[in-house]
Amino acid sequence: MSTSSKLSASSVRSAFSARLTMLREAYGRSVGRPNITRKEFAELLGLEAERYSTYERGTREPPLSVLVEIHTVTGVNLNGLIAGDIDKA
Repeated sequence: MSTSSKLSASSVRSAFSARLTMLREAYGRSVGRPNITRKEFAELLGLEAERYSTYERGTREPPLSVLVEIHTVTGVNLNGLIAGDIDKA
């Protein structure tokens, strides 16, 4: 990969946080709660709302244990969530 095509850490975090938001919203629709809040989703994951919020805002990256919990709750394919092909997730 050339230097010009490398993604910055902030752009990767930003893209991940956008996918995480999309996942929360899609999950909410799939369970009949189309307006599921960050707080409600965090509770499903067993997290404090503020901690989860940092992941959606892109200020922190979730540890592997949180990614596993996201998979357990939503069934999303983690490769899709992380790599960006959320449609195949």
